[in-house]
Amino acid sequence: MKHLLYSFVLCMAISSFSLQALDIGEERVVQQIITQFTDGWNHSSGKEIAEHYSEDADFVNIFGTLFSGKQEIEARHAKILDTFMKGSTFEVTDQRIREVKPGFVIAHVWWKVTNVPTSDRPILKSTMEGIFTHIFVNYPDGWSITSTQNTPIPSKL
Repeated sequence: MKHLLYSFVLCMAISSFSLQALDIGEERVVQQIITQFTDGWNHSSGKEIAEHYSEDADFVNIFGTLFSGKQEIEARHAKILDTFMKGSTFEVTDQRIREVKPGFVIAHVWWKVTNVPTSDRPILKSTMEGIFTHIFVNYPDGWSITSTQNTPIPSKL
C-alpha cells in the first residue's frame, strides 16, 4: 500500500511539471514575431522592433540596463540603430521555443549582429553574438513579448 501511494504521488508530481505542447499555429505566430524583430532591426525601425511587446514589457540589454514599457523599448532601439549600431545587420542563428504552460512561452533566440561600427565604442567588435530569452504571453488580443533578457556571448564580443 505504501508503494502504491508513493507511486501515485510521484506520478502526480511528474505530471504537474510536464511541458505543454505548443500548437503549431501558435508556434508560427511566435516565430513571426521573432522574424519581425529581426526585420525591424534591419530596417532600423525601433517601432517595428517594439510592435509586439506588451505595453508593460521589460527589456534588459547587453549592458544590463533595464528598459520598461513598449514606448521606452521602441525609443531605445530607435536611438541605438541611429547611433552606435547604425548600419549593423541582425540575424537569428538558432532558436528554441517551448510552452511552459498554456499561454506562456519561453523562446531562446541566438543572434549575430554584423557590421557593427566600432569607432565610437572600441569595446565592441564588428561582429557580436548573444542570446535573447523572450517571455511571450498570449493575451486576449494575441501573443506579445512581456520580457526580454539580452545576454552577449562574451567570447564573441
